[in-house]
Amino acid sequence: MTSDPSDDLRSLTLQENRRRTSTNPTSRRHQHRPNSQPKRAATIDHEGPEEKLRIVVLGATKVGKTCLCQQFLAEKFVIEHKETVDEMYSAELALVDRHIILEILDTAGIDEFPVMRRLAIARGDAFLIVYAVNDASSFDIAQRMYQLVLEIKGDLVSAPLPMIFVGNKSDVDLTRREIDRDHAEAIVREQWSSHLIETTCRERESVYKAFHLLLHLANINMTLNCDITRRSSDPNLSSNKDQRTTNKRQSCAQQ
Repeated sequence: MTSDPSDDLRSLTLQENRRRTSTNPTSRRHQHRPNSQPKRAATIDHEGPEEKLRIVVLGATKVGKTCLCQQFLAEKFVIEHKETVDEMYSAELALVDRHIILEILDTAGIDEFPVMRRLAIARGDAFLIVYAVNDASSFDIAQRMYQLVLEIKGDLVSAPLPMIFVGNKSDVDLTRREIDRDHAEAIVREQWSSHLIETTCRERESVYKAFHLLLHLANINMTLNCDITRRSSDPNLSSNKDQRTTNKRQSCAQQ
């Protein structure tokens, strides 16, 4: 039986307070945001008529987490940067014999909301950890996010967690690159036993491949031209082109 989200939040808050000698008052003001408390299952939710999977996007600020989400869901490249607190996107995947509600939680890249981040991880099913190839410090933060996921989810799941690392902004000039791909790939593969994909939000294909791999690790297989019906609290993701025919969506995937 799924525990009450408020109980989860109180428990995580107590754990966080034990780890810190003082509590940030800003965190307390935000830890009861309604969008951070939906009902979740351990991996795939089979309790209702639709399966559900929640992807949690983690990483430092300004690495392109929001841009990745919007390119995947809306085929849109976002130039402006605005700090994200927590933004929830919802998409419907109509496969041949499955109907899946895909939730994507774009988390804050700043350390101002540690309790919210821990709650997001605790209630997540799959994880996309992002760093920027032109920011070495963001790779260190990606490692911290990886360790935090293991710390929180380690005792909750028995199967390997669906998780990948994304090296974003791969289109930057080589003189500005601070994280070599071969070096990062060796660390991710050999030390973290995970997968690495480099992306640029200017090109949809690389972004789609990243989400495609993560969904594959979560036992959801779809073709790279699969249609998605999107719902989001972000009005920028609403458009008429999101309303596709059922037949077209159902023919886009094979399992």
